[in-house]
Amino acid sequence: MKNAYKRLDIYKCVHESHKGFGSRMSVHHIRNRKGCYPHGCFHFKWHCKLMKQGKSCYRGFKHMGKDCFGCRYFYEEKVHNYPELQISEKEHDDFLRELNLFEDWLDEHLHREWEIHGRVDGVKPLFRKRVYAKGEGFAFGGFLLIFRELYIGKILMEDHVYVQMSEKTYAALKFGRGDLITARATLSMDRGRLVFKRLRRVEMEERGEAPTWDVSKALVARETATRIPIQPDGCVQCPFGALVDVEDLQEAETRKYRQLYCLKGRE
Repeated sequence: MKNAYKRLDIYKCVHESHKGFGSRMSVHHIRNRKGCYPHGCFHFKWHCKLMKQGKSCYRGFKHMGKDCFGCRYFYEEKVHNYPELQISEKEHDDFLRELNLFEDWLDEHLHREWEIHGRVDGVKPLFRKRVYAKGEGFAFGGFLLIFRELYIGKILMEDHVYVQMSEKTYAALKFGRGDLITARATLSMDRGRLVFKRLRRVEMEERGEAPTWDVSKALVARETATRIPIQPDGCVQCPFGALVDVEDLQEAETRKYRQLYCLKGRE
């Protein structure tokens, strides 16, 4: 079985915010988060007449925001986007049947504890970022085990699955790439990703590589990490590439998205 929500070969969207993904969007984003197929969605693009002329804001602002509403130089443009199929209509119908089977399986397994078994493909520190009007916070929140495939009960999930754990659990077990484990954990869904939490009863059946990370290295990476504006597959798969969950609190409505960071601090 594969995670149908994370497929990137079904839909694409030319919204300017998706350029870093090559306009390829996950099934989860299109169908669950936005619900925009096939009718599309719209957003308002902000413009400043002064900035378009290369002039400075007379109120001293460097960027457009909610404080610009009502200004005579500010105006909005309504932009309507439509997601497009990357496959044929027949292939899309076949995919929808696959999606229904996956969602039936998910309904039976979500928020329940299961035995899991698999080989760790990678270990990364887990960071979260909050963006405020006058700054941002970058917090370390434990570690993430990455599996390319994982047995969940008797079903082999032939797709990426993640196990989230605290600093204390990681320090006690010292996971490394290549470790073969059997454990119990509770399945959750995070923006289309399969993520296990509350890891317990861990049996280390085979040791792999020495651990790459510890808490002190993660805290150093938190201070030196640099953001990568696009998301190349090579950087996402790199042991030092981390997709960081972002909460943007600058506007009245909180926006949630992910940004790619290099934990080695490379530009």
